[in-house]
Amino acid sequence: MRRHLHTIALVLLVLVFLFDLVLWGAVPGLPEVGGIIERSANSEAILASIYISLGGFLDGAVAGLNSLGSGMMIDGLGDGFARMIEDPSIAMDLILASNYNRTHGWIKTLYWATPVLSVTFLLLWLVRPKKVDLIRKR
Repeated sequence: MRRHLHTIALVLLVLVFLFDLVLWGAVPGLPEVGGIIERSANSEAILASIYISLGGFLDGAVAGLNSLGSGMMIDGLGDGFARMIEDPSIAMDLILASNYNRTHGWIKTLYWATPVLSVTFLLLWLVRPKKVDLIRKR
């Protein structure tokens, strides 16, 4: 099992990264606050900015992903939309520091899971068991 831990971490990393792209790629299309969140992400959160820019391509390429992402973002962040409209400069602070509901908790967890899983995969890959051949093959 230990020899497959880096593979499991890589699969989790890819899945979480794709889900982040779906969620954050739908941000520019959110009614009233899409542009506010995008501008705030570009100035304050490089990771969110990357997710938004790459996720836009994925959401545009596959039908239905944009509606899935925007639906989850509206469910998770809907309670903070009024404050984001009042003060656009705190949009990313409200997203990453507040806690509105369970969906918002998942959005924040998945946001930080990609860098954590990247480091985890790298460490597990570096310490993976190496195959040792005791008998040479001819």
